[in-house]
Amino acid sequence: MKPGTRNPELFLFSVLSVSSVAKKFRISIFGFRIFNCLHFFRFPRTEGQRGVALVLTLLILTLLVVTGLEMNRAVRVEATLAENFRDLTQASYVAQSGVEIARALIQDDDPAYDGPDERWAHFEHLSILSSRLFPEGYFTGRILDENARFNPNGILDAYGNLNLKKKEQMERLLNLLGHSADWMDALLDWLDGDDQPRTRGAEKEFYLTRKKPHPPKNGPMDSLDELLLIRGVEPSFLYGGGGKEGLMNYLTVQSDGRININTAGPVILMSLSSKIDQAMVQAVLAHRLTKPFQKPEDLRSVPGWDAVYPLISSEITVGSNFFRVEILGSYREARADVQAVIRREGKRTRVLSWKAG
Repeated sequence: MKPGTRNPELFLFSVLSVSSVAKKFRISIFGFRIFNCLHFFRFPRTEGQRGVALVLTLLILTLLVVTGLEMNRAVRVEATLAENFRDLTQASYVAQSGVEIARALIQDDDPAYDGPDERWAHFEHLSILSSRLFPEGYFTGRILDENARFNPNGILDAYGNLNLKKKEQMERLLNLLGHSADWMDALLDWLDGDDQPRTRGAEKEFYLTRKKPHPPKNGPMDSLDELLLIRGVEPSFLYGGGGKEGLMNYLTVQSDGRININTAGPVILMSLSSKIDQAMVQAVLAHRLTKPFQKPEDLRSVPGWDAVYPLISSEITVGSNFFRVEILGSYREARADVQAVIRREGKRTRVLSWKAG
């Protein structure tokens, strides 16, 4: 046999052997299958084949690098999300701790009266020291007296009878804030237990035909948000708008219905009677700063209030058992807020509502 020639039988045997081995050593990367059989049989290589091999190698390397970078980015995103969740959870715990500290202040308070000179009223300043309790967190917040607000549930008593004084106070409050009182009949229909609509009111027949049908409450409201379901009530009534202040900061559904003259603001004080003016309100604010009212009768000693006192004596108090606690917890860069209404029952407290944001 001449040098350089090949035996056909040997060639066929070699090809079959290569095919058999190639099945065992098949490698698939991103859809490209490469057979490494050169150890058994060497085909002559050309410059074009070498170029294709180089391009394929570069392509595979590029795909591997891109995949690695994408995996690295995904891992970093997951790690960041986990850190944020951890910090937000810690901030939530810090806020809850603030609520518990507020409850302790309320429990330890003397219930004889509640005024601006007591520790719970200075909770906003006390919370500055909270950074000493947490290595990387703190909370801020305040405690507010719910008896400083008007409770519209009291317009009707437990038997469904109209309390005219409460109704007139609500109308005066709306007037002082620049809002219309045309929806008062609808409010009364929402609170009463019957299905007979008043002149400007609405009952089941009206509410069940709305775009989002719902029956009237026919009982006391559990949340101020219910006001938005009542006929004629616009969101601006509750949250303000058009240069008018909303009712949100003046109403509550969790109080005993009386107004605490030690904590009520000027608008609420003026809503008690049409005979109360700005000068009388300023006199009360100045008096309680230096000497909080110990009993309702002390109001008589304030200039101008002696004649008004008999008209409002049943509507006022000097204490409260209902408090709103607003806390913002912070941990590193995370923030979590909690709003809770606490009821004092002797030396114990009970959470009436809880809203975490």
